[in-house]
Amino acid sequence: MTADDFDDTPPRNSATAAVVVAAVATLAVVAIRPSLAVVAALGVVVLAAGAFRGNRALVTTGAGFVFVADLVAAFSGLGNAVFPALCGGAFAVAAWDIAEHGVGLGEHVGTDARTRHGETVHAALTLSVAVLAIGVGYAIYLLGVDDRPIAAIVALAVGALVLFGAFSD
Repeated sequence: MTADDFDDTPPRNSATAAVVVAAVATLAVVAIRPSLAVVAALGVVVLAAGAFRGNRALVTTGAGFVFVADLVAAFSGLGNAVFPALCGGAFAVAAWDIAEHGVGLGEHVGTDARTRHGETVHAALTLSVAVLAIGVGYAIYLLGVDDRPIAAIVALAVGALVLFGAFSD
C-alpha cells in the first residue's frame, strides 16, 4: 500500500453514533422549544456530513448549531425544561466528541483498520460523562437555594466548555 492508497475516511460506527446522539440532543431541544427544531436539525445534518467525510470544521459547526439551539431554547423556555436543556447540551457535546474521535481514527489508521471495539469504548465513556454531567447539573438545579434555575443553565454552559476543553486534547 502506498501513501496514495491510504483512505482516511472515518469509521462509520463513530459517525453513525455521533449522528444518533446529536439527534437525541435535537429531540431535547424540540421538547423545550419546537420552533428551534430546524436549527438543531440543520446542525445534525452538518455534523453528519462532517462525521462521514472526515471534516472537523463541519463536525464542530454542526455540534455548535445543536448546542446553541439548546441554549436558546433553555433560556427562552425555562420552567420545567431544565432537564431537557441539560440533556440537549450534554448530548450535543457528546456527539461532537464521538464524531471528532471518528475523524481522528480515520486520519491516523484509515478506514480499513479494525476499530469497532475502540469506538464502542470511547462512545460509551463519552456518554457516561454526559450522563454524569446531566446528573450533576440537575442536582445543582434541585438543590439550588432559590427558585431561579439559571444556575443550572450556567452550570451547563461551564460544564460544556470544560468538556470541550477536556475532549479536545
